[in-house]
Amino acid sequence: MDGNSSDLEQLEEEEEEDDDDEELIPQAMHDDGSSDSSDEEDYQVESVVQSSIEVEVPTTQNTFKKQSVKDNAKKKEYRWRKKQFQPPSVDFIASDEEGTEDRCNWTPYMYFKQFVTDEMLQETAEQTNLYSVQKEGKSVNTTAKEIEKVLGMYMHMGLVQMSCVRAYWEMESKLPAVCDVMSRDRFLKLLTLIHFQDNFSVSDDAKKDKLWKLRPWLQNLREQFLCIPPEECHAVDEIMVPFKGKSHLRVYMPAKPHKWGFKMWGRAGQSGFLYDFDVCQGAEHQDREKSEVGVTGEVVLKMTSTLPAGKNHKVFADNYFTSVPLVQHLKEREIHYIGTIRMNRMANCTMMDEREMKKHGRGSMDFRVNQDNNIIVRWFDNKAVNLISSFVGIEPVGNVKRWDRKSKTHIMVPRPAIVEAYNKFMGGVDLLDMLSALYKFSFRSRRWYMYIWWHTVTVAVINAWNLYRRDQKMLYPKMKTMALRRFQALVGTSLTSAGKAKKVGRPLSCPEAAPSAPRKRSSCSVPLDVRRDAMDHFPTWETRQRCKHCTNNHFSHVYCEKCKVHLCLNKDRNCFRDYHKVK
Repeated sequence: MDGNSSDLEQLEEEEEEDDDDEELIPQAMHDDGSSDSSDEEDYQVESVVQSSIEVEVPTTQNTFKKQSVKDNAKKKEYRWRKKQFQPPSVDFIASDEEGTEDRCNWTPYMYFKQFVTDEMLQETAEQTNLYSVQKEGKSVNTTAKEIEKVLGMYMHMGLVQMSCVRAYWEMESKLPAVCDVMSRDRFLKLLTLIHFQDNFSVSDDAKKDKLWKLRPWLQNLREQFLCIPPEECHAVDEIMVPFKGKSHLRVYMPAKPHKWGFKMWGRAGQSGFLYDFDVCQGAEHQDREKSEVGVTGEVVLKMTSTLPAGKNHKVFADNYFTSVPLVQHLKEREIHYIGTIRMNRMANCTMMDEREMKKHGRGSMDFRVNQDNNIIVRWFDNKAVNLISSFVGIEPVGNVKRWDRKSKTHIMVPRPAIVEAYNKFMGGVDLLDMLSALYKFSFRSRRWYMYIWWHTVTVAVINAWNLYRRDQKMLYPKMKTMALRRFQALVGTSLTSAGKAKKVGRPLSCPEAAPSAPRKRSSCSVPLDVRRDAMDHFPTWETRQRCKHCTNNHFSHVYCEKCKVHLCLNKDRNCFRDYHKVK
């Protein structure tokens, strides 16, 4: 029985067929019902689907029965047989990397602004000002540059995590990368007022979308993700945004590391790059025809709808999404598929029993091929697992190391090629989840959709880092790429300093109360976005140290207040100008 149809629907269809006249049932269905796909019988592809059945029926009841028979006849029947699988030609046609040469001198800040654009930040600032007027009667007067500062502070908080937000401004635990950018009260004020949509200009139809308050941001961010040329292999899976508060979109998934939260659908590449996403809003109660691929199969079709056809992309998913019609739908678009599949979705497919496979030992396998050259493989390791594919079969059979309890040694177990391919390319979304949890700070808020917004900012940083690594491998293959923590630190520093005026106000503490330690020469380099923004780079006279720009180890008293480096400034050398000059 098809796993997407219920038992009650199947019983109703059987009663209708029994009560109906014999002449309304196509003769081909009687023939198929008695056939069996054994190994010895010759395989024959039969056309079961008939577009229409013209029968003169005088009553309304018989007309309804005739339509039901037509719907049943339209459903394609798949016949499975143990025969040789013919793998198709699936050579990937890579897209030209547009703009790779233009990005050869890009900084981490520029990669991040590829996805979080100035227009998105400007719209957020305008909506925040409007929301503050509607809520408090006066504008908070924020700008896009100030929203950038908030994002930069958030990234530094993720790298140096503390118990609460206020700890970053306390004298005993303050973090200069956060507390020197913005005052505590101003930061907390903006956290409560950041907004993305005017509440009074949204129609009632638009409010049927449960994420209408965040929809402009999500739509713009998704468009930026889709602009990057996709990789060859993609994984479609669920993404959990941790959340334990009150929301009608919160779900409970006991098998996930974060059991409570918001569920998102995502399509990620092998490198962890998120190309497409959508937030799950629960079951839809609209009256529409039942899909052949099921509700979860529609998710895969939606996530892969933006993939270009004819380039032989590969998609991987688990048994929550997989069905036989889904594999065929993607195959018609020249998108190939591998996924685990549940037993109740393998209609008319008789495979070797799990008990019998256990007798043959670990590594035993069985397979069946249908008329569309799609293969289902059952492989027994610790237990039986079923996989379906449209381009990879059993051959070539490899070996995998396993621990044998009886002999207490490692043994080599045969493994089909379909299992190896699935294990290799299925972890794109899992890799993205792991990277998202590394340097992410969790703010507490009563507005549940803010948790989704902060998660999208984290994903934007990861996508920027993945794009940077892709460009580095193409332009400088021998150069070691930057780690994610350094990349996020540079993005955060540029967001809080590049193009921003220096903070004006009294210091957080008096020099007498807390004497400062002697200044040490910074070992890290200043981001290019900060050096070349031509704003507030004032020279001062400090203790003599080595020049940051000279190659001959000259010493200088001149010190840049913003970059916090010593630079030569005399009649012989002007390193101060050369260091800040835009090339």
